[in-house]
Amino acid sequence: MTRMVSRRRAMFRGSDGTYRGDPSGPLRRARARGDIGLWAWGRGDYPGEPLSDGDFPGLLSTGLWEVEADQDWGLDWHLNEGVEVTFVTRGRVMFGTEREEHELNRSWLSITRPWQRHRLGDPNVTACTLGWFVLSVEALRPNQRWKWPEWLPLPESDIRRFTEHLRGQERSVWPASADLVRSFERLEQTMRERQRHTLPRLAIGITDVLLGIADLLEGDDQDFDPYFSSTERTVELFLDGLRSRLSEPWTVDSMSAACGLGRTRFIHYCRQVVSAAPADYLNGLRLDRTLELLVSTDLSVADIAYQCGFSSSQYLATMFKEQFGRTPTEARTQGRAATAAFPPALA
Repeated sequence: MTRMVSRRRAMFRGSDGTYRGDPSGPLRRARARGDIGLWAWGRGDYPGEPLSDGDFPGLLSTGLWEVEADQDWGLDWHLNEGVEVTFVTRGRVMFGTEREEHELNRSWLSITRPWQRHRLGDPNVTACTLGWFVLSVEALRPNQRWKWPEWLPLPESDIRRFTEHLRGQERSVWPASADLVRSFERLEQTMRERQRHTLPRLAIGITDVLLGIADLLEGDDQDFDPYFSSTERTVELFLDGLRSRLSEPWTVDSMSAACGLGRTRFIHYCRQVVSAAPADYLNGLRLDRTLELLVSTDLSVADIAYQCGFSSSQYLATMFKEQFGRTPTEARTQGRAATAAFPPALA
C-alpha cells in the first residue's frame, strides 16, 4: 500500500489560480480509515508517495484506488493543473463535467483538460477499481500552446495530432478499444506490484495508454472547432468562473492578467462574450449574489458586502439602490414576504 505523505498545506491550487479545500481529501480520509486500497504517486498536493524533481518531470499524479463496496464519498468538482486520463478496470463510477454526466466502466475512459471542472461520484462512489494519471502540458488556458513531457517517446507528428484532437473539442468521455483496456490493465498491474524500477515501468505504461488513446482519437470523426482553443473561449471560461470568486479584489488589469491578455484585448473579448464592460459585468454578478444572500440568509449587510467583494457596506448599499431601486434592508424584507406568501412547492 502507498504511504500517505503528511503535508501542512491543506489547500489545493487549481488551474484557475484559486485555492480551495483539497479535492483529494475524501480519498485520503478513506485510505486512512482503511476503507480503500490506494497505490499512488504525486507532486505537491496530489496524493501518494512524493515524486522528486528528477522523477519524470511533467508527471503530476498517477495512481489506482480499489473500492470493495459502495461508499459515501466522492471527489467533488475540481480542476487539475494538467491533462487527466481516468479509467476503470472493474465496476463503475459516475463521472461528470459541466457539459455531461457519464457512467465510466471497463469499456470507457475520460480525458479532461486543465480548465475543465469535473468530479467523480454522484456524489458517492460505487465499488470499482479506478486508475488515473495527470500530465502537465504547460498550459492552463485554452489559447495557450501545449508542451508535453519530453520523456514521452512519441513522434512529434503524433504528439501534434494528438494535441489537435484534444484542443479542438471539449468531449471528455470515449469508449475504449479492447487493446486500450488491456493497456489499462497492464498499468494497473504495474501499480499494484511495485517492482524494482516501478517509476520507469509506470512511464512505459502511461506511454502505452497514450498511444492507444491516440489511435482511438484518430478514429473519432468529430470535427475540430477552433473556438475551443481560442482567446474568446479563454475569456468566456474566466468570466464563468467569476461567480465563485466574487470576494477577490478584481480590477480590469488583474482580470486581464488572469486571462494572459492585455487590457484592451480583454475588454474587447469581454464585450464579445457578455455584451458588457468587465467592471459592469462583475458588479452585476456581485449585486445578483447580494440579493440572493439577503433573501436566503441572515448574514449582515457588512458580511454580505465582504463575501461579494464590495469595499464596504455603504458602497454596497449605494450600488444596490442604483441597481434595484431599493435598499438592501428593503429588499430583504420584501423578498422574505414574497417567499412566505408563495412557499416552495413540496416535492
